[in-house]
Amino acid sequence: MMMMNKAYYANRQLVSSSLIPRNSKLQIYRTLVRPVVTYGSESWTLTMEEERALAVFERKILRKIYGPVKEKLWRIRRNDELEAIIKGENIARCIKCQRIRWLGHIERMQDTAIPKKMYGKLYATRRRGRPKMRWLDDMSTDLRKMAINEWGDRARDRETWGRIVKEAKAHPGL
Repeated sequence: MMMMNKAYYANRQLVSSSLIPRNSKLQIYRTLVRPVVTYGSESWTLTMEEERALAVFERKILRKIYGPVKEKLWRIRRNDELEAIIKGENIARCIKCQRIRWLGHIERMQDTAIPKKMYGKLYATRRRGRPKMRWLDDMSTDLRKMAINEWGDRARDRETWGRIVKEAKAHPGL
């Protein structure tokens, strides 16, 4: 989470400048800040708390880019207004699409490839208490939300899996 703020504050002057148009500022966010934040996100297990932190961070930047709204008095933009501006392309959905794409890539790998061995079943004793969320379980939950069953067979076909990834980018429940 610290990298998010570093990436933002490195580009803060560009985002805050009144000389740069909003579309250019949004492009700066999508090309300079978001890739730093989502680096390595293909292997993350996203908890609700992490999704909330990412959403808060993204709304902070969008409020800085788009500024306040003047009705009778000045007020900050509400969350639903920001969601309408970015048209549902939030950072959590971007991460989930990257993870789905990575899952297809791993599934098509040979069985001897190290990433495929790592995402498979690792047998070790667990600690007491609630089990930690595993990446594969989190991915299965995301695919169930999209009503995709038997994803292993579909992932082996590159075109079919590409359509599933595109569908995930537009899926409202993800």
